[in-house]
Amino acid sequence: MNSKVFLIILLSFNIIHVVYGQKLKVNIKYSKLTATYNFIQKLSDYYPDNDYKQIFQKSSYNTTEFTNLITQLDTLNLYESLSFQDYPYGQKQPFQTISLIEKNLINATTIDDFNSRTFGILPNDKIFAFSHIISKFVPVYQELIYLPNESKFDKKMQELTKYVENVNLSEYFDIGLHFYGTIWDYSVPIDIAIIPTIEEGGFTASAFFNNAVSEVPINFNQNDILFCVLTHEIFHLLYDGQSLQLKQDIQKWVSKNPSVNSQYAYLLLDEALATALGNGYVYEGINNVTDKEDWYNVKYINLMAQKIYPLIKEYIGKKKTIDQFFINQYIKIYDENFSDWTNELEHIFTYRYILTDNPEDFNYFRKNYRYVNKSFSESPINSNGLEKLKEVPMTKIVIISKNNKKMLSTIKSTFSELKNWSYKAKEEFIYTQFLNDKTKLIIVNITEGDFAKLLEDSFKNGKIN
Repeated sequence: MNSKVFLIILLSFNIIHVVYGQKLKVNIKYSKLTATYNFIQKLSDYYPDNDYKQIFQKSSYNTTEFTNLITQLDTLNLYESLSFQDYPYGQKQPFQTISLIEKNLINATTIDDFNSRTFGILPNDKIFAFSHIISKFVPVYQELIYLPNESKFDKKMQELTKYVENVNLSEYFDIGLHFYGTIWDYSVPIDIAIIPTIEEGGFTASAFFNNAVSEVPINFNQNDILFCVLTHEIFHLLYDGQSLQLKQDIQKWVSKNPSVNSQYAYLLLDEALATALGNGYVYEGINNVTDKEDWYNVKYINLMAQKIYPLIKEYIGKKKTIDQFFINQYIKIYDENFSDWTNELEHIFTYRYILTDNPEDFNYFRKNYRYVNKSFSESPINSNGLEKLKEVPMTKIVIISKNNKKMLSTIKSTFSELKNWSYKAKEEFIYTQFLNDKTKLIIVNITEGDFAKLLEDSFKNGKIN
């Protein structure tokens, strides 16, 4: 998630314990291991050009040994997932091995400590390969990035420490708890890892369990904006922490809404709420004025958050929790302002399930549709995969390049909405179908050509006609 953030860090890298009103406890720390992991990811061929790549490529570490390690990390599968079956699909973060790995990176002080904490989460060869890559790059990150900027890092920490002493995070946390209808045990802290970055511009941040990881540009001086992003991340945790009953109620309210856009509006809900609250309400509470700049650097989230902000303020002012009226008004706002978004690939590919005969197709999406909220990918295509695809209420993409006639027939029989569909299996085409679950199914039939070219030629300017 790209956004803005706040942090405290001590030069000694020890955890800082900040207790607001004897309620919410926030542990904020710099994590050398997390920073190193982030650094390696930015060196990947799949990551856009950036300052880190330029520095690394000019350094003595730009050798076959280290470039091979970067490639190895790209291909190392650290992602296993376990869903909470009772919850509506996509509305409760599944247990993910990568999240537990990142949590352990935050809390571990050494590689050996990390290995001990992480042992058994994934097969040993994967864990030890991962930790080996991190350990090899720790001195690289320290020499190339951290030490040359140490004084700037320290100065930034001092400035932010002074700022946060005067801000009541606990008050906004309690407001969020009531609005989301979430309960919290105050003995459980929020643990946040901060990564100072030398890059200009936006932030990256993610939240999981009771953790958040955020990057902060060392030359960014708007501490109020940084603080708002911290609350943004915390609001994600509160959304995820809603009770099973409330999650089921929200899904029921969305399902009952007659709008053809209701599902894509629903998929956008978490980010829109966190942005309206963190970057809207908290900012205004701190500065007594609404932020006139973009609140988020993804237009769909930014614009939707700003449109629903008056509704958010009304509910907070009346001390109301999300209810059916709120959900209906939210979807109405989407309909009246952004109904054309369901034809924009940048939006609907944010929530995607891809089945393909060629795993290389995944790279196209990684490079060209980098912002992703929910994503699943499988190869090759088979009946079991199609059945799973059918049940997932988000954009479904099937790319066929083998056994075209048989696979097209199987797809047609899988989806009742395709019963009257006719096609020519020997011809290349892209077919789009709006499904009963109010999501798009995109079928790509490749015989000899290139999938990416066919997609771009078929959807000019990234839009479905």
